[in-house]
Order: sequence, then structure tokens, then C-alpha cells
Amino acid sequence: MPVMRLYSLTAMMEDIQENLFPSSLPNEQPLSIDEELWLMAEERAQEILCIIQPNVISEVNRKEIIGYVQRLITGYYGAEVFTFGSVPLKTYLPDGDIDLTALGHENAEEDLAQTVFSILESSDNTEFQVKDVQHIRAQV
Repeated sequence: MPVMRLYSLTAMMEDIQENLFPSSLPNEQPLSIDEELWLMAEERAQEILCIIQPNVISEVNRKEIIGYVQRLITGYYGAEVFTFGSVPLKTYLPDGDIDLTALGHENAEEDLAQTVFSILESSDNTEFQVKDVQHIRAQV
């Protein structure tokens, strides 16, 4: 269903653009948008935003997970852990990943990554069920 709505919004926006800027009338003033059509476009845009924007529950869950990982890494390794990317900007999708970076001892990048990976994989008595741990080499 959301795909259909997105398609109808796209088609509607193309109609609006055609009404505003008809290619056959380059020297005439743009036409005004019908109020009902404008309200429909706003409603569809709001529906899409409600589906993809962070909600209170996902925000609380993310904060708890981030706090857990920060405490875990800081406690075991003494490194500072920060979020980056879509998380601090709150532009992530509801089931999107959480990007973290850890700042630790100089020249200890591989050791830190392996230690964190091992801690997350082996932690049995944890606040969260940890699965699908990935070490992605990225420059931030």
C-alpha cells in the first residue's frame, strides 16, 4: 500500500508541476493550484512522513542501545563512543542501523575492533540480545 500512495503522490506532483509550469506556455504566468489538490498533496506527504520519521518508541530504544554499547566499550576498553550519520541527525528509517564510532588509544584500531566484536559476540548476560555484529572499516 505505501508504494501505491507514493506513486499516487508522485503522479499528483507531476500533475501539479505541469499545471504550474506548462511547457507549451513559457511566457504566461503560472497557474494557481486548486486548494483541494493542494490539501490532498499535503495529506499524502504527511502520511509518508508519519511512516518514515522516528517515533518515540524507536527513539527510546535507540538511546538505550547506544547507552548500552557505550557503557560496554568504555567499561572494557576505556574508549569514548559517539554516534554519527543519521542517528544524531534523526534522519534514520524506523529499522535503520545505528552508526557508532569509538575513539581509543592511538594505533589500537584493530585491537579495539576485535575486542568490541568479541565482547558483543560473547556477552550472555546482557541487557539486549546482540546478533549480526559487523565490523565495517569506514573512515569518518
